[in-house]
Amino acid sequence: MKNLENIFKVVFPLAIVVITTYYCYPFELSEADHLAYLKSYGTTLGLTSLGLVIGLTGGFLLAFLLVLRNRFLTMLINEYLDLIRGMPLMLLLMIFAFVVFAQFENVFFVAVIALGLNSSAYVAEIIRSGIESVDKGQMEAARSMGLSHFQAMRMIVFPQAVKNIIPALANEFISLFKETSVVAFISVVDLTFQSKIFQSLLYDPKPYIFAGVVYYASVKVFTFFVRLLEMRLKKND
Repeated sequence: MKNLENIFKVVFPLAIVVITTYYCYPFELSEADHLAYLKSYGTTLGLTSLGLVIGLTGGFLLAFLLVLRNRFLTMLINEYLDLIRGMPLMLLLMIFAFVVFAQFENVFFVAVIALGLNSSAYVAEIIRSGIESVDKGQMEAARSMGLSHFQAMRMIVFPQAVKNIIPALANEFISLFKETSVVAFISVVDLTFQSKIFQSLLYDPKPYIFAGVVYYASVKVFTFFVRLLEMRLKKND
């Protein structure tokens, strides 16, 4: 029964991707258009990867500053988190593109900065909650052994917190991957925007469906690797 379930988990998504691609991919496009499709997917992956780097770096830094429990820093960081999380990503993106970086010609990197800063606010809360989920006795025991607060966080608390936050970080990555579709509003040609261009060219909604399949397949692949990572970490428990 277990083997049948594992086979179904592989065969069913694969069948969806193959069948939908066969019926919905616009094969009538020129070779240049096919390459444009591939490039747009690369743009989506690039936005996601670079945005994730900024999000993780900023999120870890903000979470570390929060656990220091400095009242002034905590107040400033909480205001930043509320500002970013309280603003729609589309609006944040347009403010960055048309106000903050209005003179900047490379809209791709403007989009990366907006996506990364938006993600950092959520990553910071994920990491903070993960750290707080670790029993306080762990910190007290580490300090009683002579470790500094920073050493205790780095060697004792944080490794335990990482295991708790991997699922939440994976969900944030998936959300970031899908949210890249809003960059069309500042004329960055990602997968969604390229599909819209082909839909207008062919007067056919199939490019939209194909784009949805690409997003679906990408998320399935990423989820698979995350689960492998979780299984490997559990072996060390």
